[in-house]
Parts: sequence; C-alpha cells; structure tokens
Amino acid sequence: MPPWFEATISIIFAVAAVFFFAKYREAAGSLHESERMKHKLSKDLDRYRDMPQLRALRDGLIGTRNLPVDDEGREHLLIRNGEQKLVHITVHKTVAEVDDSSDVTYRAGGEERRLQELE
Repeated sequence: MPPWFEATISIIFAVAAVFFFAKYREAAGSLHESERMKHKLSKDLDRYRDMPQLRALRDGLIGTRNLPVDDEGREHLLIRNGEQKLVHITVHKTVAEVDDSSDVTYRAGGEERRLQELE
C-alpha cells in the first residue's frame, strides 16, 4: 500500500473516532440530564402526593375532622415522614377559633410572643 493511502485511512479513522466520542459524550450528557430531571420531578410528585394527607392532618388538628381518641383523651395520627416511613403521633389538644383581627400570643422563656400563622 502506498504511504499516502495509509495516512488517509489513519486520518479518516481519527476523524471518525472524534465524531464517535463527541456523540457519545453528548448522549451521556443527555442521559445525565434526564436522570437529574427524573429525580427532581419525582421529588415534586412526592410533595404533591402528600397534599391530601396534609389536608387531612390540618383538618384533624383544627377539629373539623375527628381523629381516633383513646381512653385518656389523646388523639392518634399515623402519617409518613419525608423519608416515607410511618410515624405515630399522639396529640392532646385544645382547639379555639380566633377572629382575624385579634392577636394570639403564647409564653415561651418567660416572655409573651405573638403567634404567626403557618404558610
């Protein structure tokens, strides 16, 4: 084989290798981005999946929905935490409706503090 033909074939293979590795790198980057988005969307889905449970917890805590009560007057909840593990919560509560215009305070550390609404 003439030397110019061997050089041409070597150059063609080198260019093909560069294109192959560029395409491989692009595909790997796309796959990585796809996995990242799947993980992010999965977290968002978990958060929205918790919404009915959080509404039920809210309704149970403010007294519009009855929770199971034991003989000592404690109410019981069974919910999942952020790691999707079951947690048993026991609550002894006093519920009172509040006007929108009045301030609600509580005592902590010997001083009166204004209670802020959860957002």
